[in-house]
Amino acid sequence: MRRLFALALAALALTACDDHDHDEHDHDHEDPAAEACEHATDGPFNAVTAAAASEAPAIQSFTHSLVEIELAAGLDSVAFNAEEGEYVFFLSDDVPFALTADGMSIEIEETADVTTCDVLAVSHVADLPAGEVTLTFGPTDLTQIGLVFEEAGGEHDHD
Repeated sequence: MRRLFALALAALALTACDDHDHDEHDHDHEDPAAEACEHATDGPFNAVTAAAASEAPAIQSFTHSLVEIELAAGLDSVAFNAEEGEYVFFLSDDVPFALTADGMSIEIEETADVTTCDVLAVSHVADLPAGEVTLTFGPTDLTQIGLVFEEAGGEHDHD
């Protein structure tokens, strides 16, 4: 009986020490805005130049990071290959934002101000189909916008 108690105590001690510290940063999985703010301030950081919607560059590998997108008149889109599901898009500035797939507009289900940090201004939630999705920013006079995006809810891995 003492051996069983000692094993249980050891297991409890080991699990108490596991603070779920992965990739040297913690995430509050209950608050997507807090996680997005962490990525927006601590990185990783990636840069891409937007293009016309028909030639939008892929940002597939940039989830869980701040994507700094260079914009110009008519060059205001990026794209990625989404898995079917709900995604949250956090923007550094509150500019018009649209999602399309196969030439069809995707409805933004919810838009909210981000008050967790000063680096991000607004979030948009949308259910995406599987396949290539184009993100379009503007029209705007901004020459750069920051974006953090990821699947809503659930677990995620950091590569």
